[in-house]
Amino acid sequence: MNISQLRVEALRALIGDLKTKEFADRYNLDPSYLSQLLNGHRPLGDKAAKNLEDKIGLTGGTLLMPARSAQDGLAPGIEPGPLLINPFRRAPLQGVAQLKQDGAWEELAAGNGWVDVPTSDPKVYALRIKGDALAPAIRNGWAVWCEPRHALVPGEYVLVNLISGTGMIKELLYANDEEVSLMSVNDTYGRLTVPRSEISTIHYVGGILPPSQIQT
Repeated sequence: MNISQLRVEALRALIGDLKTKEFADRYNLDPSYLSQLLNGHRPLGDKAAKNLEDKIGLTGGTLLMPARSAQDGLAPGIEPGPLLINPFRRAPLQGVAQLKQDGAWEELAAGNGWVDVPTSDPKVYALRIKGDALAPAIRNGWAVWCEPRHALVPGEYVLVNLISGTGMIKELLYANDEEVSLMSVNDTYGRLTVPRSEISTIHYVGGILPPSQIQT
C-alpha cells in the first residue's frame, strides 16, 4: 500500500459512519472532490493532505500523514505497524444535568443535539451541564462526553450514576471490587468513598467542550 492509499484509509476512518456529503458539509469541503479522493480517482498527495488537515482543523500531520506512511521502504521481514487514528464520532446529548450546590444532580432534563468528539468508542454520549458547582473545570452550559468502553484512569474525571438516581462528575482516586474513591471537582466538598453496591454505572469522561461545539 503506497502513501496516498494509506492517507485515504486514514480519511475513511475519520469519516467513520457519516456519509461523504455529511462529512464534506461539516468541514466546508467539496463532496465531489472528496469522493474522488476516496475512490482513488485523485491522488492524496502532500498538498492535498495538508489542505484537508487545515480545513478539518488537524495539526502536525497526525491524520493524513501517519507514521505508517514511511513503511513503504521497510526492510524484508519487518511488519508494518497499525495505523494510529482516533476517528471523530457523533456523541448524542442524553440530556441536561441541572447541578445542585454539591455538584450532583437527581435527574436529567430533556436535551437534544450532539457533539463531535475524537473517540473510537461506539457507545460515546454527552451531557450538558447547567450550574456553576463544577466551575471553573466545567462551566455552566458546557458539555462533557463520556466513553463507557474506556478504561477508568485514576486522577481523571468519571461520571458516576448511583442506583438511587443521583449522578455526579468526580475525579477518580481509585476503584476496586468493593468501593470507589472520588474527589470533588470543586474543592469545597472534598473526598467521597462509595460502595460498589451503590453504583449503577461509572464511565470515563473523555473531555469537555464549550457551548459553541454543541450541534442541534
